[in-house]
Amino acid sequence: MRPHLDERPAFLLSVNILTLLAGLIALFFLLTNGVPFVQAGWIHELGKKGRYVLPMMISVPIFAILMFLTWWKFRAIFDGLRVVKCWQGVCRIPFRYTATGFFVIYGAMMAVVGFERQLALETRAFDLGLFAQAVWNTLQGDFLFCSIKENIILLGDHVSPILLVTAPFYAIWPDPRMLVLLQALAAASSFFPLALIARDKLKDRSVVMILLLMFFFFQPMRAALHEDFHPEVLAEPFLWWAFFFLDRGKVVRFLLCLAVAVTGKENFLGVAFMLGFYACVWKKMRWTGSLVMATSVVLLLWETKWLVPRLSGAVYFYGGNYSRMLADPVHGVLQRLLSLESLDYVFKIFVPFLFFPFIHLPTLFLVFPVLFQNLLSVNGAMRSFNYHYVTGMTPFLFISTIYALSRLHDQKAWFRKCLLPAGFLLLTVSLIRSGPSEYWFFWNIHSHRSAHTDMIRKKLGEISAGARVLTHNALVPQMCNRKYIYQFNYNSKPDKSNFAEKYKADTVVWDRIYWEPGTESLETSLHRLRSAGFSVAFEKDGFYILKKTAALAPLSKYDAVTSTD
Repeated sequence: MRPHLDERPAFLLSVNILTLLAGLIALFFLLTNGVPFVQAGWIHELGKKGRYVLPMMISVPIFAILMFLTWWKFRAIFDGLRVVKCWQGVCRIPFRYTATGFFVIYGAMMAVVGFERQLALETRAFDLGLFAQAVWNTLQGDFLFCSIKENIILLGDHVSPILLVTAPFYAIWPDPRMLVLLQALAAASSFFPLALIARDKLKDRSVVMILLLMFFFFQPMRAALHEDFHPEVLAEPFLWWAFFFLDRGKVVRFLLCLAVAVTGKENFLGVAFMLGFYACVWKKMRWTGSLVMATSVVLLLWETKWLVPRLSGAVYFYGGNYSRMLADPVHGVLQRLLSLESLDYVFKIFVPFLFFPFIHLPTLFLVFPVLFQNLLSVNGAMRSFNYHYVTGMTPFLFISTIYALSRLHDQKAWFRKCLLPAGFLLLTVSLIRSGPSEYWFFWNIHSHRSAHTDMIRKKLGEISAGARVLTHNALVPQMCNRKYIYQFNYNSKPDKSNFAEKYKADTVVWDRIYWEPGTESLETSLHRLRSAGFSVAFEKDGFYILKKTAALAPLSKYDAVTSTD
């Protein structure tokens, strides 16, 4: 009798080679977006970011389909495939080592990209420069003082006292990159509670590994790390731990972790309220849940109605994002929630999780505070995935997915047989939605470094720490270790000399590359500042350092006005 097709050695070898090759190609494009081909000169640069993502979006589904067809049609040989054996070997590694490995790789990867952004002058006053300045000023005895935010204690903008935790580390290495490093490590630490929660609920090593990989490639979390520094990212791991301890009935540990989490930003008090609601209704912790809910409301009102106005001298600024809606709550809320933009945002939030969170409503409710904060805001950037506005929602998207999978596994016999395929489908969709790799980001950022940017960094480092500096947004993080530093405004055609006078700046730094669009030309601004008593201390290739002089000097070659606005 002739052997079946899937029993023939030649066929087994062919399938092994095909699946292994497809897997390596998919992994290569997933991790590099094909950039090594460009670096080797084999292909030309592809231009737009989306063109680098396209090969990954093709190769990953092809590999997934190939593996599914092999599992479906040739079950007898599937477990013997090299790709499958490799996966099973990785899944047998104890989770404490797996989570540690993810922590090290993820933290290092994000820190390196963040460091390169700082070296390439791609970080900004908002949001790295102002936080680094506030921490540096705290170490000098000026508690969270921030001149960039109009000379206020930074708690008068967002209430993020967790910043104080970074001060001892900043004292060791007084460089904005320290904040980038701490943020990367904080985000990477989320792998530990994620692994524990998934392990306890699912008890399937392969599915736990899938969830860890999903978090590793989760684009909104990575986008937050690509965009400077945000205190709430430091606090987010404590939301993971708060839920973990709440679910285990460890009340004291739950409350301690939650207390740290709400120091990240005032909006985390909304998340705390929902955790209290979850404890009260579903965990039957009536007193604990009620205490958390009441305390969250009181603290939110105290911070936004008293603390912020007292420290800033103005009403809570970010409440303006919702004032128009609150003027007509019923119509305003419905209009915003049912808009195409909002529906598209909700779809993009949940599609990487295949909408599983909607199967477990108790944990889905924990997503709502940040979700509705973003949906109802007039600030469209809060519905972008290129910033940090999903922070605070991320833990509960994963937790709700885990609990939904667990519920289906326990209640549906047919789903028990499909748990692993469902997990790989989740992974495939999430990878397709992961966007460019960190390899691409590093390469793209590094390509913006030049002798000019290196010269700028060197000259900025020579400016006295006691100088009151006025400069571009992108140059602030290079000089933020000083009490007074300010950035140029982006308003239409502002007079930079007026800003220098307003802020009593004695040093003005600018560069043609970073010139604010729509403002007066460099030549006109130079003439005005020269007339205001500034002289050129250094100039090269469009980069200028101007310093205030005691008396007006005669016009120099730098003051020739070639255009007026």
